[in-house]
Amino acid sequence: MIANQQLVISNFEEKLKAFTHAVSGELTSEEDFVIANTEVPTDTFNVLLAKSSNLKSTFKVRQALDYFSKKEYPFSVWMDVEHMNDDWKSLTQGYDLKEAERNVMMKRENTLHVGQRISDQLTITQVKNSEDLLKYREVFLSLFEGTSEKDALESYFNNFSQIKLGPGFQIFIGCIDGIAVTTGLLIESQDSYGIYDVMTKETVRGKGYGSEMFQFLLNQTKDKQKPVVLQASDDGKSIYKGFGFIDVGEMAVLS
Repeated sequence: MIANQQLVISNFEEKLKAFTHAVSGELTSEEDFVIANTEVPTDTFNVLLAKSSNLKSTFKVRQALDYFSKKEYPFSVWMDVEHMNDDWKSLTQGYDLKEAERNVMMKRENTLHVGQRISDQLTITQVKNSEDLLKYREVFLSLFEGTSEKDALESYFNNFSQIKLGPGFQIFIGCIDGIAVTTGLLIESQDSYGIYDVMTKETVRGKGYGSEMFQFLLNQTKDKQKPVVLQASDDGKSIYKGFGFIDVGEMAVLS
């Protein structure tokens, strides 16, 4: 049986693979780490994910991070706090990386008895064409308004091919009167479902749109016995607990 934290890490690896492949980037996957290089200067999608506390491939990690530094590409490091030993600390400190945030790793055992949507404010549709993808992109970019990261993400999505994501990836937008206000992403891997990018435009927060999208995503799972994992901010943790999720660990994000 796969440990709870490893379920979260493995599902996140599937996301990195797909979102790197979608822009024809390069993904390096080893036993102890994954590095996603999109060839775009975005620390949202250029990611080093630690998979183990046992750092075997130090040279390969440094080689990849040196490449980011040479190209002046920002990147982030995601790591289960239980993996953050002296080897990893020494490596990250060498690139002047500091902890920027922590996310709570959470899990729900299955999607049986989720219940139907308690609200129907949104018209929720799966992103299947370029017009829908533009709406998803608009919500995504709105969270980075006024930052250099927004410009980088525009470049990323200009190169984005949804076809390359594969059948296990479902992107959704929630609209009010045809205007996208919230998004959601459901990823099915071999061992779990993962929920990501439940984002709501800042101008319409507090109306329950994110919760409605989240419950909709839970209802889209085909294998109801398969667990669902996610990573939550402290603000979102209580919402997800209300949907039956439990804490299984912490993920540190360094940048």
